[in-house]
Amino acid sequence: MEKAALLRSISCSTLACNRFFFRSSNRLSRSSASFSSSVSRSHHRSFGTLTRRSVLRRHWRLLPASSIPSTRCFSLLAPKAIATSPEQASPDFVSTEDDFAEKYGFEKVSEQFIQECKSKAVLYKHKKTGAEVMSVSNDDENKVFGVVFRTPPKDSTGIPHILEHSVLCGSRKYPLKEPFVELLKGSLHTFLNAFTYPDRTCYPVASTNTKDFYNLVDVYLDAVFFPKCVEDFQTFQQEGWHYELNNPSEDISYKGVVFNEMKGVYSQPDNILGRTAQQALFPDNTYGVDSGGDPNVIPKLTFEEFKEFHQKYYHPGNARIWFYGDDDPNERLRILSEYLDLFDTSPASRESRVEPQKLFSKPVRIVEKYPAGEGGDLKKKHMVCLNWVLSDKPLDLETELALGFLDHLMLGTPASPLRKILLESGLGEAIVGGGMEDDLLQPQFSIGLKGVSDDDIPKVEELVMTTLKSLAEEGFDSEAVEASMNTIEFSLRENNTGSFPRGLSLMLRSIGKWIYDMDPFEPLKYEKPLMDLKARIAEEGSKAVFSPLIEKYILNNPHCVTVEMQPDPEKASRDEAAEREILKKVKAGMTEEDLAELARATQELRLKQETPDPPEALKSVPGLSLLDIPKEPIHVPTEIGVINDVKVLQHNLFTNDVLYTEIVFDMSSLKQDLLPLVPLFCKQSALLVQIIAQGQNLNHCCSHHLQLILPELNLNFTFLYCFVGSIVLVNFLIVGSQSLMEMGTKELDFVQLNQLIGRKTGGISVYPFTSSVRGKEDPCRHIIVRGKAMTGHAEDLFNLVNCILQEVQFTDQQRFKQFVSQSKARMESRLRGSGHGIAAARMDAKLNTAGWIAEQMGGVSYLEFLQALEKKVDQDWIGISSSLEEIRKSLLSRKGCLINLTSEGKNLTNSEKYVSKFLDLLPSSSPVEKTTWNARLSSENEAILVPTQVNYVGKATNIYDTGYQLKGSAYVISKYISNTWLWDRVRVSGGAYGGFCDFDTYSGVFSFLSYRDPNLLKTLDIYDGTGDFLRQLEMDDDTLTKAIIGTIGDVDSYQLPDAKGYSSLLRYLLGVTEEERRKRREEILSTSLKDFKEFADVIEAAKHKGVVVAVASQDDVDAANKEHPNFFQVKKAL
Repeated sequence: MEKAALLRSISCSTLACNRFFFRSSNRLSRSSASFSSSVSRSHHRSFGTLTRRSVLRRHWRLLPASSIPSTRCFSLLAPKAIATSPEQASPDFVSTEDDFAEKYGFEKVSEQFIQECKSKAVLYKHKKTGAEVMSVSNDDENKVFGVVFRTPPKDSTGIPHILEHSVLCGSRKYPLKEPFVELLKGSLHTFLNAFTYPDRTCYPVASTNTKDFYNLVDVYLDAVFFPKCVEDFQTFQQEGWHYELNNPSEDISYKGVVFNEMKGVYSQPDNILGRTAQQALFPDNTYGVDSGGDPNVIPKLTFEEFKEFHQKYYHPGNARIWFYGDDDPNERLRILSEYLDLFDTSPASRESRVEPQKLFSKPVRIVEKYPAGEGGDLKKKHMVCLNWVLSDKPLDLETELALGFLDHLMLGTPASPLRKILLESGLGEAIVGGGMEDDLLQPQFSIGLKGVSDDDIPKVEELVMTTLKSLAEEGFDSEAVEASMNTIEFSLRENNTGSFPRGLSLMLRSIGKWIYDMDPFEPLKYEKPLMDLKARIAEEGSKAVFSPLIEKYILNNPHCVTVEMQPDPEKASRDEAAEREILKKVKAGMTEEDLAELARATQELRLKQETPDPPEALKSVPGLSLLDIPKEPIHVPTEIGVINDVKVLQHNLFTNDVLYTEIVFDMSSLKQDLLPLVPLFCKQSALLVQIIAQGQNLNHCCSHHLQLILPELNLNFTFLYCFVGSIVLVNFLIVGSQSLMEMGTKELDFVQLNQLIGRKTGGISVYPFTSSVRGKEDPCRHIIVRGKAMTGHAEDLFNLVNCILQEVQFTDQQRFKQFVSQSKARMESRLRGSGHGIAAARMDAKLNTAGWIAEQMGGVSYLEFLQALEKKVDQDWIGISSSLEEIRKSLLSRKGCLINLTSEGKNLTNSEKYVSKFLDLLPSSSPVEKTTWNARLSSENEAILVPTQVNYVGKATNIYDTGYQLKGSAYVISKYISNTWLWDRVRVSGGAYGGFCDFDTYSGVFSFLSYRDPNLLKTLDIYDGTGDFLRQLEMDDDTLTKAIIGTIGDVDSYQLPDAKGYSSLLRYLLGVTEEERRKRREEILSTSLKDFKEFADVIEAAKHKGVVVAVASQDDVDAANKEHPNFFQVKKAL
């Protein structure tokens, strides 16, 4: 949920377009094993993309170790689907289609062919209720459905967010506790989530299997229109809030999934900043409150208010419904009619309209405090951000488009002037603010710095304003404009949304206008406005286009809110004390009978939460059979050849004339003490960018292995699934500054280099990749260079990669110091927001060498290195510069090099000569001998202290040490444990936002983790009970089949061509053969209850020999060590 800055990376072009057309999709979700580092402005059931400012708006439903959305990792680009254009459709066909619409109660409002996505789009209106339906037809097999309600809250009790969680907890046709979880267990979904914006709530699903798709659609329609939660007070308590009292003699506490989720959100400084800014910018409309819920206000919400909100807003007349893909458009209308015909008209659509905020006549200044650790110089931990509402009404498309380009020009790359000047000023450590944001009714712009000295706050404000004035007066150079234009155009033409369904990215773009009663087609059509803007720039010059925008919407705009955030080391303890005092008064006001009744109600709720659904209820959820599952793994064409004595992997796939390449270098010659410098050598926000997570889908993978790669979350990560033998591989393409691309060469300074990359390619990134290798002591350790370009620029691509690798000079001391400061700031932010990632990295580092390497480049050890390095840069720059050169010499060599190419066959052939030339320029061998790394952290239990209101609790062991031999059933079992035992006990009953397990089949490490958890020792007890859970497990054939199908869904995750080529490369690096892939699939498909029972003894190793790492508050760690003396070794991180 952190909005990625558009910095240079392999995915930068995709993101550029995303930022350009959909600059923020702020939402939160309802998932259980979340991994995101910050909850954005939307709230989701699962985890999603993170956006810098979306911290206020987006809440994803946290999916149980198995699913995730992304927040900004999707690019809102048009899908590459093919459909019959209206001109080609026969009159009889059209007539028949209209007859179908009439039959099912719909009238056609408009029909258009969207050339950009080769789709026919038809807007319908349901006659009886007024529900609006967009039906998009094309040949994309990844079908998407979504229903969106306008849900503007009037206070910060979090009603929309709690309701979004709750409607998926059983419905009229599916009367079990959580049909949502049953879908996670046993469907082939490519997307399954829900999320809450400040003014709307979205319920999207996607699948490539038509039968599965319609199953998902039916469950979601029944959930939103006929949920059990409006009649079930206990669901409201579980998902929202309740008083918990186990014994009348004990203290009362607050519990609730959303309550604890939002306590985590309100523990993160960037989130507090974003929420404060939004509410100050919009004091008079719905954006002035928190749709996700303020933990101080959530307990004021009543069940009656909760029910009334659903009755008022969850009506077809207030809904926008979206279908997309290659399924039958008439069947879509038939399915909808079965639900919509049950309703009459409603005033909801009128009552839910969002009123615009009137613009201020003068600026406003806000000063807030945020919880800070006691370490470091607090005087240098201030934050300041300038925020504007740009207009009192929505903007026309031409202006929006121009503002999108302006945003990219000012902030989109490390060379962008506003970004560059702020970071080079030395006034702060990292950028805050999301730039242009237009996902709400009124667009905004925000920019600032964190890590600022209190004395420098006015200087930052002045620098922002003087820089903007200078840009308005002087304009942008032509190379920068050309680079931005190419970046955005490339992204549109490539249409690469990563693992995010293309249809969903289109839906969210369309909804951004449609939800405000504007044209839903307009956001889907970029071609003409883009060409018009290019023509206007060519005719009038860029200054004539952009300077008036800066002046009108920012410099001369009085609707400006400056937010200053001050560090307060006492705030977290004061907040906790205030909560305890409130609860103390609540208890004091109760009689003995009241307390006994509360204790009884607590036990009753827990009993309900821990009691399995009856078999007849479980059977109500539609599912697939094993006959619907392909027996063979997905095949990726791979041809292995040799060019200049270097192996080259080629994948002949349709890519629309885009060439994707990965160049792999061996990292085994690198000295061990240089490891922490590698992320800074590659890029300041890179870590282990490829993550391997076995047997779980995206959410699970990220949850366990995020620690390997996200030291700083001011980045974009695009998720690419690939089944590697028996693993799900998640690829994070990180966007951020980097030494190789931000130091410049003899001929080009770093601005010119970045502009050249933007003009000639779709992006280049460099990052380390490491993993254990099953059956080997030495880990897999490489540096990977990823790049992409139109095939006509293939030569430019390889020339630029060579320039970056061999010609960049490590001579700019001050720029390097900026990288260090930014990395440190982001690592500190990550400690608060992704503590489970920190815990997982730390545990892996205690259990295997690959984990230790990852932790050196992205865990607490890396943060400690950065803290020391920040001072060392001034003391020994020559030594650091020499170390960077030594890293380069150790890596660059044809020996151990590997090239991976993905494109159409003719393009692969044409590219070989450029590959040959590139390889000729590399040294034939490394001057450094291969080294052996065999290090681990000590194995004691450890608590990492941070100022937080929630905890992140991990426990892990290496089950290969018990003699366990890998079987495909392990993937089924670990996913099942996450979706049942841990979901029910850690999340539902325990109140954590997420709980899950992960099995790294390469190292043998089996891990348990929790996310935003109010508990500590109680959660560890749940982990230790997993073996008994498996021994006592009874499972009918239907339940087992669901578990198997759900695992296959993870294994066969939908991939675009570049991801297919990349996953094939990783299989090659990790020694995974096609034979092994088939064997693991057969083992998955033949999993039996006996396998579950046998795994119970294996998992006992975690109970008796596991290492524990928790990222937690001082109070909770002290309480744990009091209950179990010396249980934790304590390390203060902040």
